[in-house]
Amino acid sequence: MRKDSVRGVLSVLLAAASVSAWAAQAGDEVVAKPAVETPVAQPVAAEAAAVPAVAKLSLVSSGEQMVVDYGTSGSKEECKDFTPAGKVYDATTLREKLLPFISKMVERSRRMTGVLPEVQKTLTAGVPVWVQAYADWPAEHGLRAGSCGPLTLQLTPEAGKTYQVEFRFLGENKCKQVLLDVTDPAARQEIEAPVTAACAAPKKSLFGLF
Repeated sequence: MRKDSVRGVLSVLLAAASVSAWAAQAGDEVVAKPAVETPVAQPVAAEAAAVPAVAKLSLVSSGEQMVVDYGTSGSKEECKDFTPAGKVYDATTLREKLLPFISKMVERSRRMTGVLPEVQKTLTAGVPVWVQAYADWPAEHGLRAGSCGPLTLQLTPEAGKTYQVEFRFLGENKCKQVLLDVTDPAARQEIEAPVTAACAAPKKSLFGLF
């Protein structure tokens, strides 16, 4: 009976020793396992919004249906080195003053020759540019032959802005030219820009009759 008690105690001690050894080995395996490092996200540098280096220019006319020739120049002198910028007319006035079928014919003819209600140009910001407009028309569609201009103004465009030069017919061979800031179409603002009438009239173009 005493030998059995000793054997039971030894069995319990051996079992406990085995459990301790297994736990120690498992602990060593856990400690020995390398920790996985989570990569640190690198901050993304925000790119500054690119400032546009250009401005837009709209060329139009109003008050009469006659064709207006526009030209632009980067010269330091107000009356030199003009290149054609486009031909425009007031389509709304044309439709109001002519019969529908006649106005459609005239509009089609003008469109075929590159005469449009509006011409748009891109300007380099910070570079002064001269804008010149001239109208020369024959006697047709109830109009007497006449001319007006050329009128010339200068602007130095700001980046991201949209400008409009409007050639306004005032009747009896009278006209004026104005410069507008139309960046926000709902808040059009007239910009003070001295206009000169000292430049000589350009030669009449091939399509001057349309």
